[in-house]
Amino acid sequence: MIVLTFCYKREIPFDETYYFNSHLPLLSKKTVLEMGATKYEVKKVLSSAHGAPAPYSFIFNLYFESQAALDAFIRDPRIKALQDDVSNYYIGEQDIYIEEVVASFTASHTKKRHTE
Repeated sequence: MIVLTFCYKREIPFDETYYFNSHLPLLSKKTVLEMGATKYEVKKVLSSAHGAPAPYSFIFNLYFESQAALDAFIRDPRIKALQDDVSNYYIGEQDIYIEEVVASFTASHTKKRHTE
């Protein structure tokens, strides 16, 4: 599983109203799935575990079955509208990461994968 992660820095204003009422509808579940993602999550960062201010206010994750699916998503022409819309709710550069899930578990089952 490949994850594309966008981290929004806490010190840069983030317009939650616009994000949830305008940007997310643009990034509709149907559109995201058509573009190759299998899941997406928006998380509001409440605090760090040790009490220091967290560096991010929001984190957005898109999940893909493979690197090829992520590559196809990035090449999709609909990505331009999403990129162009970011400046309407966030002025600044997000920290963007491409990650690979190497182990995970849920209450219903356990998945393990280890790569060397």
